[in-house]
Amino acid sequence: MGRAPRVAAALAISLLVPMPAAGCSRFFGCAPRPPEDITMSNLAGVYTSSEGESIELTENGHYSASNLSPKATGQSEEGTWTLDLDSETTEDLRLDDRQVWISGDREEPWLYRFEGDPDRCDLIEFHRNR
Repeated sequence: MGRAPRVAAALAISLLVPMPAAGCSRFFGCAPRPPEDITMSNLAGVYTSSEGESIELTENGHYSASNLSPKATGQSEEGTWTLDLDSETTEDLRLDDRQVWISGDREEPWLYRFEGDPDRCDLIEFHRNR
């Protein structure tokens, strides 16, 4: 099979099989994977980004956050968060309707979200405060 038919076949498959956010990023390796054995208790704590964003996760599934987007400077929100490590192509953690991913290990987890298109691999990292 020549190069042109292979490219056409790959393009056709990519159009038929949509990849949710972070799907391609994880496939191509720029989105770190979460630790397999992490729990809600391991994740509890306050995380901040270098952009001034903040997320606090509690063990009972409540979160509070501030400045989570450039338009939200000085704004805060709160709600419930859920953990879903079984998903291969979507977020690991959901803050109500916001997608967040996990990396690191059980002792020092860190969170991240994508700035813009996940396929560009621009990550905003949140590290836990000590």
